Amino acid sequence: MRPAVLSIAGSDSSGGAGIQADIKAIEANGCHAATAITAITAQNSVGVHRAEVLAPDLVRDQIRAVLDDLDVRAIKSGMLGNAAVVRAVADTMARWPDVPYVLDPVMVSQTGHALFDAAAIDELKVRLFPRAWVVTPNVHEAQVLAGLEILGPADARRAGEALLRLGPRAVLVKGGHFRDRRATDVLVTADGTREYEAQAIDTPHTHGTGCTYASAVAAQLARGRSIADAIDRAKSFITGAIAHGAAIGRGPGPTDPFHAWRRGDPGGNGPPSAGTLHVLTDETLQSRWTHEQIARMAAEGGADTIQLREKRVRSTDSLVAVARAITRSIRPLGVRLVIDDRVDVALLAGADGVHLGAGDCDTATARARLGPQAIIGVTVHDLERAGRAEREPADYAGVGAVFGTSSKGVRTGVLGLDGLREIAARLAQPVIAIGGIDPARVASVLAAGASGIAVLSSVVCAPDPRAATRALRDALDRAGAAPARGAAR
Repeated sequence: MRPAVLSIAGSDSSGGAGIQADIKAIEANGCHAATAITAITAQNSVGVHRAEVLAPDLVRDQIRAVLDDLDVRAIKSGMLGNAAVVRAVADTMARWPDVPYVLDPVMVSQTGHALFDAAAIDELKVRLFPRAWVVTPNVHEAQVLAGLEILGPADARRAGEALLRLGPRAVLVKGGHFRDRRATDVLVTADGTREYEAQAIDTPHTHGTGCTYASAVAAQLARGRSIADAIDRAKSFITGAIAHGAAIGRGPGPTDPFHAWRRGDPGGNGPPSAGTLHVLTDETLQSRWTHEQIARMAAEGGADTIQLREKRVRSTDSLVAVARAITRSIRPLGVRLVIDDRVDVALLAGADGVHLGAGDCDTATARARLGPQAIIGVTVHDLERAGRAEREPADYAGVGAVFGTSSKGVRTGVLGLDGLREIAARLAQPVIAIGGIDPARVASVLAAGASGIAVLSSVVCAPDPRAATRALRDALDRAGAAPARGAAR
């Protein structure tokens, strides 16, 4: 049975932050989300237009109703609104002193609207900090709470140490607002300091980041993780949610707590899926980026599947090492790895699947070796191959080249949109179109029957592979190609 987590927070009518983000993050981390709403806000991606804090006794009664009935394994609080609500939450939770508690001291919305009565700050410190297992302020909140300027991780450590003296078991100062390119979070406990680092993702779509992160920590605590392990897993989770944030509304869009489900089923319970944006890695078309670097940038840009393409002669051990390095880099983002041609490498590296060309082993053999949850793709160039592929245990067909491309020396004899349409109509599997596809061509490719696209040179040879991938992802989103459930593990 899934453990229950209680979120005590305000409602965001746009669904990007607050109680709505908490529910999604808790459920996405394998727990059941229960709620106690503290405030109603009228807000969207542009700003908060109105906020009404609920009566303290109504907040209290919601918390009691949940805790009296459900086997709650963790509690998370966000927006509390005023000192009276802080006192009501503290008094009510006193009956359940052993339930892990994550305190996210929400004070201001992302758009700058005050969400916390200044008079409540002292109440928060006195009444709730000593009860908390983990307090998760961002840089701005930590500066207010600790009274210190924070410019980097060293300052965050000092602020965390000051806040730790107020009684919580741990303080996590989140570094997403640091100006460097590393999103470094600093965890301070009585045992010392630990840093959790990730590449900062260049995206405006970060609405609900703090709510999502803290809720993920609470869910992982509910599942029995230690504080350090819960934060480690939540850090990977929020990095992926930010990387797959969406442009919903006129302002900053929300993160995507369900990114791993849309691009792959972490539990391995769903059927294998082709996804919608494959990026092939290559070190021969350019000399600036390694396979791993391309994979990481493409994953951050919105790819849901990376294909490791290596046509040079290399030892199996070296290819396995490359594949494992890519996996470590992209799995936290909910992105899958498929190995071109080499079933043995996919098996040894624990990759998510294999893409088979005309001269490779048959799909039945690959399926037998890799198992039912592996993703298996096949290359289809014409109707004759499409007829055979339709009867094979493949999860998708890579169809192309649709347009002229130089990556494989294909300049004539391309399928065009009519050829793609004819083959797509023949195939039972999803079609991933490949060959000369740029953002301007995405809509027409999908209209011709493709479920997604695979690209090589348009990303690998771009000045900024991350931005090039993001442009393709945005084009796919505009055309309605929602990333599908898959088999990322």
